[in-house]
Amino acid sequence: MKKLALYLGLVILMFLTSCSSSKKMSSVMKTYEVETMGVGNDGTYLIKVTDYFRTSDEMVYLDGLKRDAVHCVIYSGIPAGNGSINQPALMNADTKIEGYEQALNEFFEQKEYLNFINSVVNSSKTITRLKDSKEYRISAVISVNKDELRKYLIDKKIIKSLDFIF
Repeated sequence: MKKLALYLGLVILMFLTSCSSSKKMSSVMKTYEVETMGVGNDGTYLIKVTDYFRTSDEMVYLDGLKRDAVHCVIYSGIPAGNGSINQPALMNADTKIEGYEQALNEFFEQKEYLNFINSVVNSSKTITRLKDSKEYRISAVISVNKDELRKYLIDKKIIKSLDFIF
């Protein structure tokens, strides 16, 4: 009986600690995948973005893939591959400025990120319907203007200029 009470107490304790340690993440948990497709023109990234959508409507998924591409450039960077090296994220612990969350939320809500998309390669789009699901796995190659995006984030005081290093 004592062992049962001890085990029950441990289970309840583990449950309570796991619930209390969950912190609120950013407003949207990103589940996209990114693959480098090569080097674009100066100041641009050419990346293949894959995400999951409940619709195959082109207007909906293209907007989502563009958002994912810019989100990746800002927050996580671009992985190495196809003749290019790993590119770090524009925002990291050293470059971000206090209070940036509100400005970035507005940036994504007002769809200002669309200004930094150079093109979507139409021949690169792939749509796969998942078995036993109502979701589609959709990919496209997108060109993101990294230099203009960095300049915008600096002007809006979301990230610091690289001059702070020197």
